[in-house]
Amino acid sequence: MGDEVKRKRYCKVCNVWKPDRTHHCSACGRCILNMDHHCPWINNCVGFYNRRFFLQLLLYSLLCLTIVFVHT
Repeated sequence: MGDEVKRKRYCKVCNVWKPDRTHHCSACGRCILNMDHHCPWINNCVGFYNRRFFLQLLLYSLLCLTIVFVHT
């Protein structure tokens, strides 16, 4: 079980070794750890380091829309 060989991946565009679960975004032009998607509204990729903030943005937007619809 401990003899598993992990293959390192190399990004030919960024010229760097990529950790596991890292993908290259063609829109941003860089490698993103645990990339979910490229969001055009924030003009950035949603990945490991900003997923929490993206979910907060969605929650606050939904909350604001709910308040607007309730009060109109």
